[in-house]
Order: sequence, then structure tokens, then C-alpha cells
Amino acid sequence: MHKSEFIERVTGLPWADRACTFEAMDCWGLVVLYYRHVLGIEIHHTEDYESGRDFMTCFEEEVIFWDDAEIFRDGGIFIAYYGAQPVHVGLMVDGMALHSRGECGHVRADSIRTIKKLFTRVEFKTYAGHSDSARTGAA
Repeated sequence: MHKSEFIERVTGLPWADRACTFEAMDCWGLVVLYYRHVLGIEIHHTEDYESGRDFMTCFEEEVIFWDDAEIFRDGGIFIAYYGAQPVHVGLMVDGMALHSRGECGHVRADSIRTIKKLFTRVEFKTYAGHSDSARTGAA
């Protein structure tokens, strides 16, 4: 699937907690579907994610597979925080933040400037795969 087809297909779809389908998705589900269908990469996906584990547990088990990036890159992700707590993730595509946000929300594209205004801190990451250095945090 081409990136533009993916964006068209998911924009406006409803947010649903722990969902990872083309009917509904949460923020992490959007990332998983993009990597699977656009990039052809099956990224690490926490076992039992859809069964309702809390965001922090999933985040802590997934973030080790991503490298820090100083600026946003196409196909990378952003992680948004309230204070010191990570609370949201989304994709960086075509210079925009594509994300599925919150209860009663939906998939939408916003400028990264908007994301930075909504949250207290935003980090950017690129996928590092399943290497041992990514798993252990070693450089």
C-alpha cells in the first residue's frame, strides 16, 4: 500500500482503545498498521496489547526498539508527554503528525507545531528494529 493510500484510508477512522484494525485504532495501532502495510515491516508489538494493558506498560516495552532523533523524519514517530509521563504516540508523514487521539477522537493529521502546543514535551524517534543494542539500550 502506498503512503498516500494509507493516509486516505485511515483519516477520520475512530479511535478505540487497544484497536489495531482498519475499522478503528488507537495511537499505537496506527503506527503498527503503517509499518505493516506501507513499509512492509512487522514492528515489535507487545503481546496482549489489544487485551487492555495500560499505555505505560506498552510504551515501556516498545520504546526500546526506537532510536532518538533530533528532528522529525518521515516514517518516524513522535512521543508526546504530559509532564514526565508519555501519553501519546503518532507518525510523522509528509511533515505532518498523523495520529489517533483520545476517547471519542479519530485519526487526523496535525502540524507538529500543534502537537507541541497540546503536550508539555514531544520527542522524535526512528525505528531501530530488533537489534541487541536496541533491546539493551546500548549504543
